[in-house]
Formats: sequence, structure tokens, C-alpha cells
Amino acid sequence: MNNRFAGAAARQVPAAAADEQLGLGFDQRQFDVAVIHRATGIYTAAPEIEALLDRLNWPAQGHRLLDPGAGNGGFLVASLSRLDLARDDIEHAARRVRGYEFYPGAVAEARRAVHAHLTGCGWSVLASRQAALSIVEDRDYLLSPVPAGLFDVIAANPPYWRLVNLPPGYRTDYEAIVPAHARADLLYAYLQRSADIIAAGGRIGLITADRWLLNTGSGELRRRLGSRYRVTDVCRLDPSSAFYRPKDRRRGTPARVHPVSLILAPSGPGRRLDARPFHLAALPAVDGTPLPAVAEIRLAPWLGPDGIFIVSSRAGLPPDHLVPVAEPEDIAGEELRPPHKWALVTGHSQPPAAILAHLDASLHRMPPRGRRTVRWLPPETFAGRLPLDQDAVLVPRIAKRLKAIPLPAGRLPVNHNLVVVSGFPAPAIIAMLHDPAVQAQAEALALRIENGYRSYTATLLRQLVIPRRYLAAARG
Repeated sequence: MNNRFAGAAARQVPAAAADEQLGLGFDQRQFDVAVIHRATGIYTAAPEIEALLDRLNWPAQGHRLLDPGAGNGGFLVASLSRLDLARDDIEHAARRVRGYEFYPGAVAEARRAVHAHLTGCGWSVLASRQAALSIVEDRDYLLSPVPAGLFDVIAANPPYWRLVNLPPGYRTDYEAIVPAHARADLLYAYLQRSADIIAAGGRIGLITADRWLLNTGSGELRRRLGSRYRVTDVCRLDPSSAFYRPKDRRRGTPARVHPVSLILAPSGPGRRLDARPFHLAALPAVDGTPLPAVAEIRLAPWLGPDGIFIVSSRAGLPPDHLVPVAEPEDIAGEELRPPHKWALVTGHSQPPAAILAHLDASLHRMPPRGRRTVRWLPPETFAGRLPLDQDAVLVPRIAKRLKAIPLPAGRLPVNHNLVVVSGFPAPAIIAMLHDPAVQAQAEALALRIENGYRSYTATLLRQLVIPRRYLAAARG
């Protein structure tokens, strides 16, 4: 959610409470719903809605369709437009297509869209209005009672927002109803609720962020869904064209989401979900050895904010207690720039007086998670754990492709870059990681971030398989 809006929302609460005391009827729940809608309002472009309905084979396959988060009514209008509806047949239209929406403004918007569609099809104004009122229900899909077994098709772009962002009152009710494995994000809760209420044999078509398929924290959700469903169709979408009103982004810019369109069905060809990350691209088969069998992979230490254990001036500090560091900004293409910062090297024995004086003057800026009982120890100890005495390879965690950069002996990587250590020479490791087959594995495994960047974690590196020819050549 936009931080400025969050601040504005917080400032409005006392005024709203005053309104309530004056009898103006402030409704805290409606206020909370407005906050959630403001943060999650992202609508699907019509071509992607039509493509999803095509893959669901609606209405040839399916009798009753539900959009559980109707928003502006895009899914509802597209679904209705595919039906052969008799003029003014309100009962038939409302039986075949239904939408739930919990934000009153969006309820009204969706009803206007349905009304306009039906009148455009020749319906009377009165019948169109009555049908819109029946088709679009003012209902909270997660917190209100929802009939189970009524719908055999669910088509939706569910909201996504983390549990910690929910307004306190709404969050209390949410946590009381939503099962623990589905609470972490509104998207997770919508997925679980859909699986729970859909009719036996029904299918769920979704346009969602990809993270629930890939994150470790959603493993239990995938496992439970996978006990009943398989992914029968999945494809990536272009975030720059799949959505509009993308949260609080500037107009014309992509949303902060990497969307996928997928179908969940209880049977048929496809891939079964389980607790493991569900990677959209299949990993290439490589005849070789996992990287951890030949190399040690360590995460570079976090030493806290600059100016405490990382300094930009060596003046007055003993040289034998300083080591040059490598940070993400030091990377230029495929190599490191000369160092311009240094880390304090401290151990369990008390360091020289100059280092103690520097730390005593600066440790007040260390966040709580970085404070140690022994004040001269850094938040994450690196002495004896990293290959400062030998050349190694640095892998930037955030990059547009897997990169392997020579890390000379005596230079300390910091701020959670990745270091690959091996008995093999650094050039041999670089050749391994730059191999097209290894790059293809990394491409399939890496989480997408923004602007073409990916996240290359230690977990990812440990899954890479190195072709045998490199190992034979390195040993030879």
C-alpha cells in the first residue's frame, strides 16, 4: 500500500471516530474495506479475461460461474457475453453468472457494467437493473458465509496483500476464519476458499501473482491444494499489458507483480501441485553433479549500516584490523571496482583501543537485530568463515542473469551477496556458472523481481547441476 495513503488513512480514523460520536454513522469495517480496496485495486485487461475464459472453455464446459472478487465487473460482463440469454431472463442470467465484491464503490461499478451490457443486448432498463442487483452481490468472500457446491467454475483475479498490512479490526476477524496455512496473503486465502466452496469436479481459473507458486512460505498451501488439484494450464502474462489501475503505480507503468494465468482442475493432464516450488519452466536435464558437491556456497555477511563495522576512511584505525569490502555497487559489468570501504575485523578477544572507541561512538545506530552481547562483534561473524585467504567467485543476488565475478583473496563481500568457494580455481567455477545449461537452470529457478531483474539465492545455487565435462577438466 502507498505509504502516503496509509498515513492519510491513519489520520482519518480519529476524525471518523468523532463523526460517530456526533451520530454521523461512521462504520469502521467499511473504512477498513476501503483501505484494502485502495491497496489491492488492480483490474485485468479484457484480452486476458477472454483468454482465461477460452482456456476454461466457458460456457461449453460449466454451468455456474463465480467471480469471488468482482471489482469493476470485467469477468462478469465477459462471462455473460458468451451466454445465449433470452431477453429480460433475469433468473437465467443470475443463475449462470455471479460475482461477489466487498467494496461498495466497486459493487456499484460492477452493477453499472452489467446493466450497461444487458441493455446493450436489448434488455429493458428495469430487467437489466434487477439482473445487475442479483448478479453482483455485496459480499466479503473471505469473512461472509459463502454457499459451497453451488458453482462449478471460478474465474478471478484475486487480490494480493500481505497479512501484516491488513487493518487491525479486519485482521482480527480474518485470522479467526482463515486457516493458518492460508493467512499470509489475501491471495492465499482466496485460493483456499475457492478450493473449499467449488462444486465437486469444478475448475478454478486464475490470474495471479506468481509468488504463491514459488515461495517457500506458501508450500503448505500448495500441498493442500495439490491433494485435490493439478495445474492443467499455465502461462506467464506481460505485466505491462495484463492489468490497469495497477495499485499505486504511475499510469502506464507495470504493476509490481509477475502475473500468471492458470487453471486448477481435479483431473486431466497437467502437473500436480505439492509443497515444492512450482516452476513454470521445466528445468533442463543436465548430466552432471550438483554444485554443492564441488563447491561451498556461503551468504556474504550483513555487518549493519555503514559507519559502524564498515568504514569509508581508515584514518586512525589499525591496518591489521581492516579488510577491503565488496558491495553490490562495486560491481562493474563482470568485475569489481577497486575498494573504497573497509570492514573492521574483530574476534572474541578485545580489539585495540582505537576500534573500541570507534564502535562506542557509532553502535547507537545499530538496529536491534544487529546488536551483540559482546559489543565489538559484528551482527554476523565472518572471521574464519569466508575464503579471505584465497580467490573465490562472487555471485550478485540481484541481477538480470546469473553472473559469476572474480573475488580476489583478501576482499570481503558484504550485504548478502553470494560467495561460491571451491578447491577448484576461480576461473573454473566461473566457466561452470556461465555454461548455457547452468544459465538455463538459473533462469528457470530464479524469482522475477522488477525491470527484468531476478533473485539468485543460495538455495537456487545449491540446486544447480554442473555438467561433468567441467569437473573432469578442472580435476585434469
